[in-house]
Amino acid sequence: MTNYLNFAVYDYSMKLIGKGKAKDIYLADNGDIIFEFTDRITAFDGAKKAEYANKGKVCCALAEYWFNILGHEGVPTHFKEKVGETGMRVVNLKILPVEVIWRNYVAGSLWRRYENKEIKLPDDTEAREGAPIPNGMLEFTTKFEAIDRPVTTQEIIDAKWMTEKELEYLRDVTGKINSIMFSHLLRKNIILADFKVEFGKKTNGKIILADEVGTPDGCRFWDRNAYIKGELHSLDKDVFRKNKGDLSAAYLEIYNRITKD
Repeated sequence: MTNYLNFAVYDYSMKLIGKGKAKDIYLADNGDIIFEFTDRITAFDGAKKAEYANKGKVCCALAEYWFNILGHEGVPTHFKEKVGETGMRVVNLKILPVEVIWRNYVAGSLWRRYENKEIKLPDDTEAREGAPIPNGMLEFTTKFEAIDRPVTTQEIIDAKWMTEKELEYLRDVTGKINSIMFSHLLRKNIILADFKVEFGKKTNGKIILADEVGTPDGCRFWDRNAYIKGELHSLDKDVFRKNKGDLSAAYLEIYNRITKD
């Protein structure tokens, strides 16, 4: 049976075409995509699930905030407009089959893989959680497999998912996104430890930033003052992953700190 959702604020009927971990995805009459940011949250490949009040509002508002900043700085994105408190209209893209992760500090899966002796850390990086990575590092992971995994550029090329030229573009634009967000956040005493982004292709083949950006679902935010004292005080999804407190409170705090003039 076809599913439809009618939002008065959208002024048209929309067909539900997918449900992600945190967003519902609709196809609008004009071919655009509408994201509905929900209060759902998952961790550990879906093994841990919950819902938290205001999470969808915070992530939608922060995604709009960063899309506007990045667009002003010349980063092409699929963002069109925010609709209501939790809706976002975007360009309908063919999403690339890899996610891009930029890391400024040792944390998350990078630290776990090092502890499990699966990888070496980048040169001149201390072997401790929270250590800065000189000049940062870029990783790719699969997107459409049952469980996402790190993937090399050679595997991406061999599988014909992307070309070397396209991968080089992703490196450059993700580095630019990092520079913009990192400096902006540092002025607000927030450390951007790492983040993930997705990209998609328009019908003309142009690759642009997709999905969401700069939200606590997809970024690892640390309080800088706590970091200086040796503490990793999370203001992101790690609050949920590591049972560090109330997720709604943490998300509202990071929203207020980022958007405050």
